[in-house]
Amino acid sequence: MFYKPRPGPGGSHNGVVSGFHIKSFPRVWNSQLQLLLISSSACVPYKLSPVHRRLKVNNIQERTDNETRNRQLLLVGVMTADKYIATRAKAVYETWGTRVPGKLVFFTSDSQNATDDLPVVRLKGVDDSYPPQKKSFMMLKYMYENYGDKFEWFMRADDDVFVKTERLELFLRNINSSQPRFIGQAGKGIAEEFGLLSLEYDENYCMGGPGMIFSHVTLSRVAPHVKDCLKNLYTTHEDVELGRCVQKFAGIPCTWSYEMQNIFHHSSSGRTAFTGPLKSREVHRAITLHPIKEHAHMYRLNNFLQGVSVREKIYEGLKIRREMASSVEQLRKRLGPSWVPPDLNDLQTLGLAPSLNKFVPQDESEILTWNFLARSVDSTETVNPRRAIDAPLREGVEDVIREVMEGINAISKERGRVIDFKELLYGYYRVNPRLGVDYILDLLLVYKKYRGRKMIFPVRRHAYLQQAFGPLQLRRSPLVAHESSNRIHFVLPLSGRLAIFQRFMNNFQRVCVEPDENVRLVIVLYPTMENEDPSDEIKSIVLAFQRRIRGRKLQVELIERQEAFARAAALETGKSSCQLEDDCLLAFIDVDMVFTEKTLHHIRSHTIRGRQVYFPIVFSQFDPSFRAPLTYSVDSEIAVDVFEIDDDRGYWRFYGFGIVSVYRSDLERVGGMNTSIHGWGQEDVDLYDRTVAHADLAVFRAPDPALVHVFHPIACDGSKLTDKQKKMCIGTRAGTYASQQRLARYWIDNHSYAGE
Repeated sequence: MFYKPRPGPGGSHNGVVSGFHIKSFPRVWNSQLQLLLISSSACVPYKLSPVHRRLKVNNIQERTDNETRNRQLLLVGVMTADKYIATRAKAVYETWGTRVPGKLVFFTSDSQNATDDLPVVRLKGVDDSYPPQKKSFMMLKYMYENYGDKFEWFMRADDDVFVKTERLELFLRNINSSQPRFIGQAGKGIAEEFGLLSLEYDENYCMGGPGMIFSHVTLSRVAPHVKDCLKNLYTTHEDVELGRCVQKFAGIPCTWSYEMQNIFHHSSSGRTAFTGPLKSREVHRAITLHPIKEHAHMYRLNNFLQGVSVREKIYEGLKIRREMASSVEQLRKRLGPSWVPPDLNDLQTLGLAPSLNKFVPQDESEILTWNFLARSVDSTETVNPRRAIDAPLREGVEDVIREVMEGINAISKERGRVIDFKELLYGYYRVNPRLGVDYILDLLLVYKKYRGRKMIFPVRRHAYLQQAFGPLQLRRSPLVAHESSNRIHFVLPLSGRLAIFQRFMNNFQRVCVEPDENVRLVIVLYPTMENEDPSDEIKSIVLAFQRRIRGRKLQVELIERQEAFARAAALETGKSSCQLEDDCLLAFIDVDMVFTEKTLHHIRSHTIRGRQVYFPIVFSQFDPSFRAPLTYSVDSEIAVDVFEIDDDRGYWRFYGFGIVSVYRSDLERVGGMNTSIHGWGQEDVDLYDRTVAHADLAVFRAPDPALVHVFHPIACDGSKLTDKQKKMCIGTRAGTYASQQRLARYWIDNHSYAGE
């Protein structure tokens, strides 16, 4: 379908197809379409016979195609300021700027400041004052004079916009750049500005924030008149004046199209835009997203969209496998059962067509149960059969519904209707660890017809869906240390607990002393402030150890403190015991931990100087008094089954951050330990938060089965802890009792009910 060009201010057609309906034309245009677009009176002002006109049209088109063929697709000019070169501009260059299908250049003021090796052009006679009217016009002039014959399209962008370059490339390749085009989100100003922008009733401008795009024809008509436009400014709005200049010298307005609000998306949230959840319709549909005021959020948005791209490629791979599996089946039917297909990498599972019957259980124990989903979740998989919908499940279901609605509305424009999601009435889901997630959803939708007889009414539809898993992929992490023989400096805060310390040293003897590992143990000893203080016995154990290891590279040192116990101060003391010139690899450990030689390897591999800090996730044992299947042992001995891991024996302490390995220089970069925190708790969370917030350091977390926290009773003494520390202590103690299954059994066995 062709759309009639919108009349310009003078009443005559300006020759531009409104909106981006040109996208509906085929990529290889036929001669009839060329004739229709080019042979209008605006393009051929003198009368020609049909034969001569067709010859002239073909000659024009051939010459235009040759000119376009020698051009790159896109030049992006990004306006920035010196104060944003190291932040916003750098973030643009390191995210979407590396994927521009052409070239990206930054434009800033005429100064001599450093540019961090970015492609920066300093415009003569231009400063960083706001509004950037002169900078914007002079940037277009520079782009035309230096690149006017090298690119099809030219984009003017700010340093706080994110561009999906792959989608922009697809968008532009479906539009003829040899016609005057001025593409962006059309604006006429906010309500308070009506009548103040000197715009006629049918004039507009492309909003500068989300970006504006010029064909090379448009730029060639406007750029020579930049100085004239700068002399005749009516407002302080740079984008308004640029639109006025394009209208005057190119004879075209910004694209009048409702869809441009979604394609070139501007959020009215200001500085908080795109700082919250990114799974929204606007983020998925747009080509440009504006504004992103903090450069850290530019990296965050880039990572999110790269993840979306990876999932799309995985899905494309699944579709290819399904086609391959279908082809193999057809060949098997044609060639007979004697034909043996080649080994095609998990084709029997990943090549299966979407179906709720992919998995066929062989017996009752293999049956996958469905979970009921409404305002809560009803499931047999947990002890509590009814529970609230947790955040990951809610997010997953919302993702699935959004994709369903995008599929339903994929051709809504052609049909003259749109269907909106209103509510999930109920649903079922189940998870197959090998194949994916199955959904049955009952959706309440709203049908809106806007072509012909307009109507709105609710509809109810069932959706049967399968979210297939992609192939298992293993890759070596680029952040792996190569210094496998580095000395590890263990720092052990200690106050009392003689028998537990004896067990720790027995484990240390087996793992570190006997193999003569390159380690150093620093024990920071505090008195217990009680009558029976075992500090003397502890010092005797340490002295005996030092005698046994004399002459070896392994070292054991004891540092005594006389004040009340404070873990943060103890760790800071252990850090300071290293030589200042020796950037030692620190490993903060607790006396309740037991570990193996694998832990030493993990510390050396996952702790990288200047780049990465390792916070392992330890396995913490449950209280044996709640019938946890743990082998009994005295405090000074290590149980034979201490490294056996299952749900009844303990849990992974995902919210524990006390065990950490870090280089001394990196610890000092985040400010060291907070020694204002006394007693037990909170110092580990404080260090973790500061490390996560540091721009140059990554945090690596992973469960370590070779690192086990042996159960011990937790005393939360309110006289020694702050209110926040006491609350954290009580929460930790509650998590150590038992698994949900054993707590439920314990309750049932120890409580009677009325009537029994």
